[in-house]
Amino acid sequence: MHQVAIPWRVKVGVIVAGYAGVALVAAALIIRRYLAEQLDPSTFNGGMAAGGDWFLELFLVGLLLVPTFLLALIIRNSETAYTKLAKVLLGFALALPVCVGLMAIPAVGQSKNSVVSLIGYVCLYRVFAFPMTVVGFAGCCVLAKFRRPRRLILYSVGIEIMSVVLIFAITTLR
Repeated sequence: MHQVAIPWRVKVGVIVAGYAGVALVAAALIIRRYLAEQLDPSTFNGGMAAGGDWFLELFLVGLLLVPTFLLALIIRNSETAYTKLAKVLLGFALALPVCVGLMAIPAVGQSKNSVVSLIGYVCLYRVFAFPMTVVGFAGCCVLAKFRRPRRLILYSVGIEIMSVVLIFAITTLR
């Protein structure tokens, strides 16, 4: 039995289509949630709405892990491509301490200005995505065949964990 190799362009097309599909699903779910809140704002206050938002975020980040896992599988035999992925993951991990720092500024965390408030929400959701990002980083680290990308991904995990320790220290030592 002869297996036909899938061309590189088809593999990349599947990954791009996966990310586009996740973006469409995310946009639809977020718009649906926003419209439901606008329909009856009294039911969207307090911890239940925040919990629902967090579960929606975890679901969307979990959806993003599927094409990322496929990408890691496709490029795992190329050291240069996997190193580029590891650098992107490192950059994403570096966004967490920046978000923690921005949220520590009262003007960002409690602003009534829509632009500054949006920055605060983005930072908050980045912090809440911590569990799923660590799962994604761990999966990419396990799939890494080469030493340098694995080391970069482990640095990313360390940055994520130290940022959460920093959040814990900031919130409990006040």
